[in-house]
Amino acid sequence: MRVMGFASNSEPKYLQLREIVRSDIEDGVYAEGTCIPSENELSHVYGVTRMTVRNAIDALVVEGLLKRIQGKGVFVMGCHKSLGDDARGFRAEVSDLGLVPTVRVISKMRRPTGDLYASLFRVDPADEVYAIRRVNSVDGQPVSIERTVIPMELFPKIDEIDISVYSLYDAYRIYGHEVAYSAERLDIAYLSNRDARLLAVEPSFPVMVHDCVSYDGEGNALEHARSLRRGDLSSFTVAH
Repeated sequence: MRVMGFASNSEPKYLQLREIVRSDIEDGVYAEGTCIPSENELSHVYGVTRMTVRNAIDALVVEGLLKRIQGKGVFVMGCHKSLGDDARGFRAEVSDLGLVPTVRVISKMRRPTGDLYASLFRVDPADEVYAIRRVNSVDGQPVSIERTVIPMELFPKIDEIDISVYSLYDAYRIYGHEVAYSAERLDIAYLSNRDARLLAVEPSFPVMVHDCVSYDGEGNALEHARSLRRGDLSSFTVAH
């Protein structure tokens, strides 16, 4: 934490503290995707009341530089604009419909890339990828199981970003790789007993298989995502 003093002028201390925290964000002292110190810590370091700290943080939350996550703390959202309408993650798409999205991570691990993903991501087979498996729900109802594989070469610390707070698309943006376009394929499959339990359906229930590779504007493959989606709760629209 970098400690800066208050100016001896009539400007309220919460406004001065707001600018100190803003400068720390802009200078990378608090990196995007990370949690800033608690109100108690900031209050102690700067010798001000918690109310002063809260008012300063609230002002940056309103600006979109910070985001409060209940039970977790205050996270840095950064100084960039959000993703445009051309690339929408699960949370954004569901929220736009006025519904409540939730994501539960089932597993996450780093592992060797292997030949298949080495070709896709244009890296060495001995390099690592980050594989995440999660259940996406809408208004508490599980709708899909998604497995996403991400090249660590492009996102070396993505495993340190809390994806229960940030979408993967937000994480890619933090690293300077916004999703520009994707190649998608649809199929039909039946669920295993375990996956059927995760989606709260019978094993014989048919699901849509959505296979997608997302790219940035320079043609770099950012992820390969394969999701099993309940057909009774999902739909696709293709624009020509």
